[in-house]
Amino acid sequence: EITKENCGNYLEDLKNLLIKPDYIYVENGLKNGWITMPIVKKKSYPLPKFWNEVTRKYQNAKKCKTISNNELTGWVAGLPFPEPENGLELAWNFRRRNQATDQSSFYSDFLLFDKTGRNTGQVERTFKWHLYDRWYMGRRFVPPIPEEPGNNGNIWMKESIIITEPYDVKGFAMVRVSYDPIDRPDDVYSYIPAIRRLRRLTGRDVTDPVLGSDAAYDDFEVMRQKISSKMTFKILDTKDFLVPIHYTEKPSKPFVKGDCFQVDWEIRPLYILEININDPDYLYTKRVLFIEKEINTADVYAGQCFDQKGRFWKSNNFVVQAKDPKYFEGNNWYGCVYMDHLSGHSTLMDMNPVFADPRSTAKAFTIKYLLHEAK
Repeated sequence: EITKENCGNYLEDLKNLLIKPDYIYVENGLKNGWITMPIVKKKSYPLPKFWNEVTRKYQNAKKCKTISNNELTGWVAGLPFPEPENGLELAWNFRRRNQATDQSSFYSDFLLFDKTGRNTGQVERTFKWHLYDRWYMGRRFVPPIPEEPGNNGNIWMKESIIITEPYDVKGFAMVRVSYDPIDRPDDVYSYIPAIRRLRRLTGRDVTDPVLGSDAAYDDFEVMRQKISSKMTFKILDTKDFLVPIHYTEKPSKPFVKGDCFQVDWEIRPLYILEININDPDYLYTKRVLFIEKEINTADVYAGQCFDQKGRFWKSNNFVVQAKDPKYFEGNNWYGCVYMDHLSGHSTLMDMNPVFADPRSTAKAFTIKYLLHEAK
């Protein structure tokens, strides 16, 4: 176990073993004595039952193909490419990864730390919110399976959030409809309680920080940005990294310490995927994703984002990934960190997921329903 007292002996090794954003926040937490770093033997995780069943059923390795505009064809459900041969195939594995039990939600504390707070552990501001997700394609756990009737490959997923605290932003709501055709822009709407108006967000708005935090809508789940025909992809390497273990139950309190999470760590093999966005009007020039290699879920551990000058600007990492305790299904989460490496600001999300949430129906993606919940 690495602690404040002995961390000086291990920091050089940790720099090589940790994904860069993990190292930055772990080093800070260890030196301040907020966290320890228990390192456990590599775990053998059970395969997700329903995920693997639909992957075998639709024989994705034989039927799925990518075509010249980066589009995926022949996919119905499960992992498209169990053994990806190039960066584009891996990117589609990430896009189609083992998502959060078809429909889910989580309650979250959104903790903002400025540069001073990152050194003192003092929270600058806190929000509370509730987020709903529902996937319309590739469903394998909750009926209807494998696709919503009448969808016909149109909508990929819907997402909504409602802020419930504090009072000055209570009632802020957002609804996003993500379409599957790669060059069809998503529809994103937000309700702003201060002016009592519904606003349609543009493509540029989805890269803006959410309520002054370090999280942008396109950075949800490390990368919510859609694969486009402009992008190019490359697998830079496969490498063993020290990463947080998967949990089926939330770690006991205190879970958040300073601007860190107290978790156990293990060595796992990850793909390093580089995505060049090739769009001068977009916020970033490229992203680098760190994706699970071994258990064919395409779970993502972290992402790095580079600005239009090529500087390492932002990162987001799932410090604690959550799995359904009964089936090991779904890439849900207990905690993640967003960091702005130019300003020194960071945002933690302390999350409480609801697997296969029966409330994630069509009404959960309406402003009327969300405002009723905020009351």
